[in-house]
Amino acid sequence: MAGVHGRIGGIVQGRDLHVSYEEGSLTGRFGGKVFGKEIALFFDGQRLDGRWGGAVDGKDLHCEVSEFELHGRMGGDVVGWDLDLTFDGRQVTGRAGGSLAGCDLNLTAEEGRLYGRLGGNVFGKDCDLAVDGVPPLIAAALAAAVYFQMHLEQQRH
Repeated sequence: MAGVHGRIGGIVQGRDLHVSYEEGSLTGRFGGKVFGKEIALFFDGQRLDGRWGGAVDGKDLHCEVSEFELHGRMGGDVVGWDLDLTFDGRQVTGRAGGSLAGCDLNLTAEEGRLYGRLGGNVFGKDCDLAVDGVPPLIAAALAAAVYFQMHLEQQRH
């Protein structure tokens, strides 16, 4: 089945990501069965829009997408991160967040995988995703959304 499946982060503080992709609809979950978040996004080839989490504690994702670029925002107007990604045919690079809070993305797309690092060497997270039928920029946006949610949860503790 087409989709994105894998893990962001390590064994202890990482999150699983399982999203199915069918007719423009990306649906699934990241995190565990108890503390995880549902994902419901729609991709029409030019826009990626939707939400993860619930009605009260959920976050929005709205992006404009071209073949080689993705620009948008995740979260809200006040507590949210900008998302700016580029794809050169093999590497997805860019930034989620601002100059102080956020993370750089450096991911490699090859042979049905998207892997690499979100954030720096110390506070960043590894990313290893199996990708089938989903453009690399969209899979990278999903990884950034998971990282953003992990950042928010870490700030609460």
